[in-house]
Amino acid sequence: MDDYKTLGLEQGASQKEIKRAYFSLVRKYSPEEAPEKFREIREAYERLKGQTEGQGPMFPRPVDPLACKFLDLYWSYRNAQDVQGARDVCQEAWKRFPEEIQFLYHLALAQRRAGNSGKSVKSCEELVKREPENRWFWRELAISYDERSYTRKAFQAYEKAYELGCRDFRFLLEFSVSCNNYEQYDRGIQILTELIRKDRRWKREEITGVMDAYFGIVTMYCAKGEDFSGILGEFSHFIRQYSIYLAERLEYVLGFCSRMIMGIELCADPHDLVMDIFSTLKRVCVSEKDRGMLNEVREQYLETRIYADSRLDRTVRLGVQVCFQMDDEPADVRAFAAADLKLCMIRERQEILPQLEILEEEYPEYYEKIQDFAEQLRKGENLDYLKGTLLKQYTRYAKYISGGVYFERYPDEKKRAMGTVVYENDGEQPFVRSGKKIGRNAPCPCGSGKKYKHCCMRKEHA
Repeated sequence: MDDYKTLGLEQGASQKEIKRAYFSLVRKYSPEEAPEKFREIREAYERLKGQTEGQGPMFPRPVDPLACKFLDLYWSYRNAQDVQGARDVCQEAWKRFPEEIQFLYHLALAQRRAGNSGKSVKSCEELVKREPENRWFWRELAISYDERSYTRKAFQAYEKAYELGCRDFRFLLEFSVSCNNYEQYDRGIQILTELIRKDRRWKREEITGVMDAYFGIVTMYCAKGEDFSGILGEFSHFIRQYSIYLAERLEYVLGFCSRMIMGIELCADPHDLVMDIFSTLKRVCVSEKDRGMLNEVREQYLETRIYADSRLDRTVRLGVQVCFQMDDEPADVRAFAAADLKLCMIRERQEILPQLEILEEEYPEYYEKIQDFAEQLRKGENLDYLKGTLLKQYTRYAKYISGGVYFERYPDEKKRAMGTVVYENDGEQPFVRSGKKIGRNAPCPCGSGKKYKHCCMRKEHA
């Protein structure tokens, strides 16, 4: 008989509910007036009392002394992590005591731990055949199907276990993974939303599991191609509430943020929510390494958002790479990239000016990197002189650094710079580049004042 039904409870009731139901029933059915009913209630309570979520079924100890010895031997192997020994003992015990279904249950688990997932499936199928209303047996069958990659069967078994009352933390996470694998995204989102919205205070050891749930929800919303702004709001509230536990899990939380950013274009106006999340995480960073990881994720978000912003053109998008992705490059490569960006912006000034307003207002991290140049671009003062200076430097670098886009977009500029005039100012003699290979003892084109062999040549061959 189902112990929960005996106490008048739903499957998966809490310990508080179990205790309350027991004391209510024993007042109604006293041992003097209803001894059989009292005994039934008492035994059900004893089996459920102290049983933690996800622990497993409660079996009575076998009556036969030899069966007890087999059971004790199984647990000794199990505690010693001898999976083969535990499996073999259960196999023999099940042959000798086929009426003791707990041996078949332990055998199914031992087979799976020993890598015999096919045999574990057979054992679990026999379990649910014998007790089709036992949620624990359906749960183990679902896990065994999963290990064999029987996606449809695993989903159906998880669904049955859920229907019979499995609601513990680990089960809901496993069920959601099965939903994702079987592309039942709505069901998976429903399961995980039920988990994260439980009216309770999460324990420290449960925080990672809750973040797993948020991760799963976002993953399935992305698979559906639907807006997940609501979940972002709940996640932002969650990490503020449990920020005390985040420092030790920062890398994991940032992994969630990276996944979130990959699908952020699905969300309607998510910027404030994302900034709230980053603001909370910034407060829990305790080391330079932490701050560095957070900055990488922030830059990933900035890049994703800019590339999805139809108001910004290819030159502004190029600036993401120049401003945020070249810290590890040599100094001359960084200088070449900066010159490439500025030359493009000067040439396209009329198109760039309105975009600077967008950057300043909505992308302050980006705007801060180019602020001085942006102000000069807005004023329009000395741009011809600046362009000439940049073009002279750019031409030098272009002889040995590839990847620039300015000459590709504007071949007329390349013809002038590489062949005849590089810069003209009030009729002065133009700069001219011969295009010859840079000699080892020639001045380095980066402008450092050192010989080429002691500067960029050394960096190139480092």
